[in-house]
Amino acid sequence: MMNQLLNTISRAENKSSEKVTLTLQGITIHSLKELREHFNRDEILVAFTNENLLFWLEQHYYETEAEQLRTIDFNEKNCFRKICRVFRVNYMDHISLTEEERKQFKQKKEIVKKVIADTKADEKLLEELPFIATNQEELACLIDSEEPKIYLCNESFSIPISKSGIEYVGIGDVSIENPFTPEQYRKAGITITNISFPVTENPETADAARVAAAANGYDSFHESHSALATLFHNLLKTHRLYEHYHLPFNSSVMGTFYNSHSECNAAKKEALEKAYNKARRYVSPGDSKCIAKAATEYYSKHIHDVFTPEVLGKLQTLCDICQKAPLYQKLQDQIKHCKKDISSLLEAELLENADFYAMYQFEYFMDQVEIEEHDYRISEGGFLRALETLTGGSIQYTITDIHSAISEMEEDINDHANTFFNTAQSEYQCYCQEIEELLQEIGSDFSSRKENESVYDYLQRLCSEAIQ
Repeated sequence: MMNQLLNTISRAENKSSEKVTLTLQGITIHSLKELREHFNRDEILVAFTNENLLFWLEQHYYETEAEQLRTIDFNEKNCFRKICRVFRVNYMDHISLTEEERKQFKQKKEIVKKVIADTKADEKLLEELPFIATNQEELACLIDSEEPKIYLCNESFSIPISKSGIEYVGIGDVSIENPFTPEQYRKAGITITNISFPVTENPETADAARVAAAANGYDSFHESHSALATLFHNLLKTHRLYEHYHLPFNSSVMGTFYNSHSECNAAKKEALEKAYNKARRYVSPGDSKCIAKAATEYYSKHIHDVFTPEVLGKLQTLCDICQKAPLYQKLQDQIKHCKKDISSLLEAELLENADFYAMYQFEYFMDQVEIEEHDYRISEGGFLRALETLTGGSIQYTITDIHSAISEMEEDINDHANTFFNTAQSEYQCYCQEIEELLQEIGSDFSSRKENESVYDYLQRLCSEAIQ
């Protein structure tokens, strides 16, 4: 984070203090047109790496291109391809190909050219030739290169449903060998245009489609639950809690000279104990500093923010209309006791897995920090200095790098906290499932009751206002 901040500051200072001159093929570049005319791989990559290319774009107010360039990482497989796309130059004109590769590229160009002519497609598609696949092997290479947009030309292809974030566009008569439907691909984060698909889902591949959809973050809750349950399911979803814990560190102990080894060791122990004891409090159930308490407060507050008294009042009205008052009572109890229940769940996690969440032994950290002895008895000053040393005491002790030991403690407790907060979110979701099941029972026959619609519409608006 600090490096990013320094880079940003440095970039801003560079931009404001002096103009960047961009030179390609010995020509000073003044516009994007000139950049494209003198575009060459080696010089462009150098200018990209030292950020002169970005500075130049910013200073010439090419804001769109600058924004696109910022998203490119030099270590990406297809870094140069992406740079070519930013400046709309032909990638293939700027790379070295073997004789065999040139032959294959020429054949591909002829295939695509013929399909474009036969189907009266846009001739500008030829500019996308590096990103067009005419067979499965070419498609695999483009997928491995992490291309976000791939064109498929006049063939039958197998498109992996597990690779999300890719857009596929068909050119000519393109079909899919995979038994997945457009809807299954959409849920998996894959966009497909102008390609023929199976119409119905294949039961044998339905599980793979669900796994891919879940990995892409697709929430299928609404497909099997009522509108009422779905409304609150969406409202109850919240971000995972993130907390970073810092431990106390007294830097003065490293700059202090102690007159005895025991005094120095006591100071070392005191400094380490202060940090160690605070770290232990974070994983001690019932302690006010416990991570379980932080998570409980966070998640129970969110539930109460969703189910305000006004929202509960409308839910009660809805249950009265539907003659489901007992279900409302159960729901009310669940919400009322959520803080206590979630606290019990999270403290149980710490207790049941105490060995995992336990800190290293204190002696481990004590052994890491060495005490250094400084003996001044044999030093400049001769006999008089020696007498002064013997009478006044001249062996002193200092604590070496105590910061590393405390940093390791801090890293250890934050690793535990990260694991715990992942578990806490899962426990919260399980608790919310019980609430959602009650709402599902309440709203199961909701759509068939006309008198409920006005109450539901008002409830929906009320919930949205409560969350905002």
